[in-house]
Amino acid sequence: MKLNPRTPPGRSNRKARACVAEIARLRLVGYGCQAIREALADAGVNVSKSTVQRELARLSRPAPIAAWQMPVLPAHQDPELAAPAAPTPTRQSLVSEHRCGKDIAEAFVKGRITNPLLRNRS
Repeated sequence: MKLNPRTPPGRSNRKARACVAEIARLRLVGYGCQAIREALADAGVNVSKSTVQRELARLSRPAPIAAWQMPVLPAHQDPELAAPAAPTPTRQSLVSEHRCGKDIAEAFVKGRITNPLLRNRS
């Protein structure tokens, strides 16, 4: 069974939701929000400029993917195919030497001027 709603998607109290495709077309052609608003007013849809901006912002956002629309990746039985391509680095490989927090803080502050009234000598 396939359901076909009578109204466009979105909240039912959005005045410009039926004209979203036309708003997008006019924007792609190069019209500004005020010109699009005036064209909508000529067509009988009285909205503000911020409404047109909001509809354009909705168009630029990617549509959320429902759980039933997400692709299902096949599970591989071969361990070589299921393993990641590169091993993730461990904490030991990231730290070349062991330093305490005080040493790290001193290295960070060394050479920095913390008083905003003093200038850097260069």
